[in-house]
Amino acid sequence: MNNVTINEIQRFSFDNSNVRGERVLLNDAYQEIIKRKDYPLALEKLLGEFVAAIALLRDIIKIDGVLSIQAKGNGFLSTLMTECDEQQNLRGIAQWDDSQEVPEVISLKEALKGGYLAITIQPRNGQRYQGVVEIIGDTLSECLEQYFSQSEQLPSRVWLAANGAQCGGLFLQRLPEEQAKEGDKDAWERLTHLASTVKEDELLSLETGELLHRLYHEEEVRLYDIKAMQFGCSCSRQRTLDAVMSLGTEEIRETLIEQGSVRVDCQFCAEKYEFTEDDLADLLGDQAKTH
Repeated sequence: MNNVTINEIQRFSFDNSNVRGERVLLNDAYQEIIKRKDYPLALEKLLGEFVAAIALLRDIIKIDGVLSIQAKGNGFLSTLMTECDEQQNLRGIAQWDDSQEVPEVISLKEALKGGYLAITIQPRNGQRYQGVVEIIGDTLSECLEQYFSQSEQLPSRVWLAANGAQCGGLFLQRLPEEQAKEGDKDAWERLTHLASTVKEDELLSLETGELLHRLYHEEEVRLYDIKAMQFGCSCSRQRTLDAVMSLGTEEIRETLIEQGSVRVDCQFCAEKYEFTEDDLADLLGDQAKTH
């Protein structure tokens, strides 16, 4: 599968139980994200886990808008953020102190010392919601399981992997008992135990049907429709102009005097935007004039 383009997520459930799951596997959508900056391999892997995670969460939290995961802290890694909108467009970025050596294996707790993980739901229409958890685990999977435990009170398990070429994830969640068709009281423990045997290369190479068959060949697994995902940035000239205007007239005018124009590069997709004095004149009036 390594030479095949695959960017998809698929839901599944187990008959006669109250356990549901999702599996995501991405290659070129993930590569489009990490190629925007010269990331060390360890950061490519960590960012890939965040990309897989936002894809999984986006299919669970159904909103007409944008869902984001952001981690911030005081270690060598200052910010890591991924987003996904209702059209399954993914984007992400990591910011780090490149004067420090990046370890080959990154502990999230050490990389983001004293940090936190924020999951933000921003509907197109409606109120913004944000859930925040302290980063006390070494992996993103641990942090997400903590988030689900606190916010939804639904037992959830997450497995994530990335290698710079593919990223993937597996998610299981136990729903309220009344949603089970029959009372299989041991289902959650049994199914999560089996999922814990998954190997990284399986998570990053096998099609969903084959992966689930390997893990659950004695279970009755129901697969749902596959959804395609892709890289896509939400930046635009108008949104960038709005951000420029928020700087204030004095700062904009000083930038025009010093540089002749206001230039902004999108950190997610590297698109370049430039605004001249003429572009800003209608908005700023005489205050935009530099001569």
